[in-house]
Amino acid sequence: MAREVKRLQAHIEAELSPAQLEELASRLVEKRCELAERVVDLEQQALIKNDCSLADAADVASLQDNRLRARGMIEQHQQIIKEIDGALGRLGSGSYGVSETTGEPIAYDRLMVIPWARTGTDDET
Repeated sequence: MAREVKRLQAHIEAELSPAQLEELASRLVEKRCELAERVVDLEQQALIKNDCSLADAADVASLQDNRLRARGMIEQHQQIIKEIDGALGRLGSGSYGVSETTGEPIAYDRLMVIPWARTGTDDET
């Protein structure tokens, strides 16, 4: 279940309005729910057993490949969920919206694309 943030607070240096914070919080919660649902679906795919009646070795190999891909996607989704949980925590504590490396505000446009971003685009060059 998604973590709810009762009081939204950006870092004092962040250049985010209350309306922008609401939008970003909404995006975080929606993305977290979406990824959690995908994880459940992928976990079901990863648990599919080989059917002994499959006569074709290629079918068995394809099933195994699909399970490996599902497991990889589960790990990716779970990592993003952790990042989202961190962003929701920052929204609750008042440390959201600034780069963890430079302390500079993260652009709203960047946060709209990746609302769990911990750094600005200039940090990564």
